[in-house]
Amino acid sequence: MTECPETIYRHPDDYDLEHIGDAADIDFFVGLLKRYRPARLLELACGNGRVTIPLVQASIETGTRVVGIELVQQMLSAARDRRKALSKPLRDRLALVQGDMRTWVAPELFDLIVVPCSSVCHLLTLEDQVSAWRCTHQNLNAGGRFVVDVTMADLRGFAESFRSPAREIVEIDRDSYDAPTRTRMIRYRTVRYSANEQRASIRYLYDKMVDGGQPERSISDYESHVYYPRELELLFRLTGFRVEWVYGDYHHGALRGDSRQMLFCGVKL
Repeated sequence: MTECPETIYRHPDDYDLEHIGDAADIDFFVGLLKRYRPARLLELACGNGRVTIPLVQASIETGTRVVGIELVQQMLSAARDRRKALSKPLRDRLALVQGDMRTWVAPELFDLIVVPCSSVCHLLTLEDQVSAWRCTHQNLNAGGRFVVDVTMADLRGFAESFRSPAREIVEIDRDSYDAPTRTRMIRYRTVRYSANEQRASIRYLYDKMVDGGQPERSISDYESHVYYPRELELLFRLTGFRVEWVYGDYHHGALRGDSRQMLFCGVKL
């Protein structure tokens, strides 16, 4: 399946506007590359290469070959455009492939597989989640590592969903400005949480303004599975991994009740 219901993934440039200033996760994954120095690294759901390209640039130091798989054609095309802008030695270290993390089988095994930016939240069913974890296990060498980055459930943000009747509050959660193109993007969000499904139905509304002009508005509906820490640990255990470490932020802090991220590393048994 290559169709994507989330509008933002069909517009890679707008996706970049959303992530202006987001560097902590990139630094974290580049740090993992330097820490483990894998011969081969796979990034699942690599998108338009926001994390992939810095990984490849760091690979000169570690000698790592990098592969990125992405399901959505528009994002994959943008990643390939970024690859073209690299020097030949870096281009030779990077392969970008269209693929689904639930089913993609690698022709050659990896030492490290990462999935940044809460991309596993697109796996809405238990069957899809188990398939993705098992497929990752299959694509790793013995002793290889699988690192998952997921946003911690914001229960306070779900509070309005438990009212009777449920309410959806509109909030501004991003306000980005790209100086070279003089483009500003404001992102508004509504959330409704379904506790029995562990699913957040999120509606993003975007106002994009170039050089102070009239806003161009778009809407993106986003269904997201909401993970909890023990659930993630069980997924690793069920699919043949030993959980090696868990962090609550990109600076290797402990996972706490008020953490914003959940970062899990599983080692293939």
